[in-house]
Amino acid sequence: MKPLRTFLFVLALAGAVVALAQGLPGEGVQRGIKFPEHDRQNGRLKSLLFGATAVQQPDGLVLVTGMRVETYTYRDNVRALEMIVESPACVFDFRTKIASSSGPMKAYRADGSFTLEGVGFQWCQTNSMLSVSNQVRTLVRSDLFLSPPKSSLK
Repeated sequence: MKPLRTFLFVLALAGAVVALAQGLPGEGVQRGIKFPEHDRQNGRLKSLLFGATAVQQPDGLVLVTGMRVETYTYRDNVRALEMIVESPACVFDFRTKIASSSGPMKAYRADGSFTLEGVGFQWCQTNSMLSVSNQVRTLVRSDLFLSPPKSSLK
């Protein structure tokens, strides 16, 4: 088990180095970028931030356009898409692994049961915490309330 963790750590580190190298100042626009976050306990992919383009900023942050974050759960060791967060643009900080924007965003569960929209957000990749600051609108699929809740109490 330990060699697997070591391998996954080295793989994640190599991915981070490649991602950092993609956006060095003065190198222009990078396309089709991916910034992964793995669980330190088991090496599983927790989330993946995608971007259509990325441009390194002078302050070390990365301007990402066409941002999409996917979070994952695991059932019987099979990865399943859980939630998606989308925004036209954001700024990503490699040091803190935080993506933020003052622009519009949308988050939704992969099964379509829940949608959240707003303006201005902060996504912390390490703990999968999403904060939405303004004009927040939440939609919950109504058929979730049609069947009576199942009680585990007997």
